[in-house]
Parts: sequence; structure tokens; C-alpha cells
Amino acid sequence: MDSNAALVADVSDAMKQSGITKTGDMTGIHKDLTGVVYFIMVLGGFWIVGMLEWGGMTLAGSGGNPQKRTEGFIKLSLVLVGAFIIFKVYDIAGWATGLGGS
Repeated sequence: MDSNAALVADVSDAMKQSGITKTGDMTGIHKDLTGVVYFIMVLGGFWIVGMLEWGGMTLAGSGGNPQKRTEGFIKLSLVLVGAFIIFKVYDIAGWATGLGGS
């Protein structure tokens, strides 16, 4: 049992022994994460434009084929759902980061 207690003490002091200290400074990480979220939103905007063109071309090129017309409408509706998610990514990220806070 004594060897178990020594092992637990070594594990709990591992960070201190390796020279890692807690600074508590998290100011830079929020700025970086905000930049990442904005970058994802910009990429998503370009993706939306491309997918709108693809769905529109499918719909325009259906030539009266009901299956192709349905495929075009499905693509356009999925673009709208994706656009809603991309534009709400800032709120979703804020909600997710609020879960881990104290």
C-alpha cells in the first residue's frame, strides 16, 4: 500500500516537478478562437455561393426530368439549411465555450 501512495503523490506533483506552472492567463485564446470562427464563417459563405450555383444549374438543366428537378430542389433546400448553420456558428461556438467555464 505504501508504494501506491507514493505513486499517487508522484502523479499529482508531475506538473510541478516538470516545471509547468499555471498562469491563468486566457486572454489571447478567446481572440484566436474568435478569429477561427470568423474564418469558418467566411469559408462557409463561399461554400454557400458555390452550392447555390450547383443546385441552380441542376435545376435549370433538368430539362423537364422530374427526378433532376427534385434533385435540384433538394440541393437548394440543403444549401439553405447549411447556410443557417454557418451563420449561427458564432452563437453555437459561444454556447459550446460557455459549457466549460466556471
